[in-house]
Amino acid sequence: MHLSEQKPSHYEPATAPARQTTAYLKQLFVQVGFTIDARRGQNFLVDLNLLDLLERSAGIGRDDVVFEVGSGTGALTERLARSAKRVITAEIDPRLSQLARDRLIECGIGVTDEGGVARGAKGTVTFVEGDVLASKHRFAPAVLAAIDGALAANPGSRLLLVANLPYCIATPVISNLLALPRPFQSATTTVQREMGERMTASAGSHSYNALSVWIGSQCRAEIVRILPPSVFWPRPKVDSAIVRLDVEPARRAAIGDLGRFHDFVRDVFCHRRKLLRGVLVRMAGGKQNLEAKATVERVWTAMGLKPSARAEEIPPADFVWLERVFYEECGTR
Repeated sequence: MHLSEQKPSHYEPATAPARQTTAYLKQLFVQVGFTIDARRGQNFLVDLNLLDLLERSAGIGRDDVVFEVGSGTGALTERLARSAKRVITAEIDPRLSQLARDRLIECGIGVTDEGGVARGAKGTVTFVEGDVLASKHRFAPAVLAAIDGALAANPGSRLLLVANLPYCIATPVISNLLALPRPFQSATTTVQREMGERMTASAGSHSYNALSVWIGSQCRAEIVRILPPSVFWPRPKVDSAIVRLDVEPARRAAIGDLGRFHDFVRDVFCHRRKLLRGVLVRMAGGKQNLEAKATVERVWTAMGLKPSARAEEIPPADFVWLERVFYEECGTR
């Protein structure tokens, strides 16, 4: 049963866009009997200036298709719908999804469900209810179908990711979008500060990891703003960050096989602090395999790497080169 069917008689829909403040959320949740599910990362951005900054930093144009993960109560969705041509928004919690639908309709913004049933004046927002991920490495088919449908209906539109991402799914959402044949052109999201630092880290820094390489090999990345816990309700235990990523086609085109490169980087960083030479020998066939050792020696000569090189010291562009040379030399797939 939808929340709209459970509302007590004293509940009155908003006649103007509601301001998502802590007081507003507390009152709304009492009215509809909603309790927060901490397992789903339900932390709502209640600083209105930062909601504006998130939208503004995304640089949304009137012809853009925007993908939002985590509709929440629809406060950001409402802003996105007034800026973009189409919005695809996914929400795992059916209670919040209904609240967001109600909010948009009350504001005069039309919505559709993934099945294509129009609700409201104009179908500018499509809701996909359920987990955005089918698995750690794959999006739910309904999400991909909604995105593909919006892009097909609006040829030439950019795809932008704009979201207050739940901490628990931020990494697979970003990673999987970058693995698609047509990824986002830019992503502007709130994430846990630690993840934001990984997303933007340079080789040699303490935050540099496989995600840093995967993003850095395709995107220009920057932290727009560090956010304290006080700007969310309920307050998380850590700082957050607004991060913007811009896909650079030339960087992405240099990667011959996205799937293979992604797997290669993850395999190498499973042993990030070990000598890279030894890690590659293991990947090529093992240290008892003379051909594997000879293959890696040829890679070392081609790359000009120092004997003590480790994965955490290799910049993203050099990782792209390293992966290509490695597979050219050893033929491993």
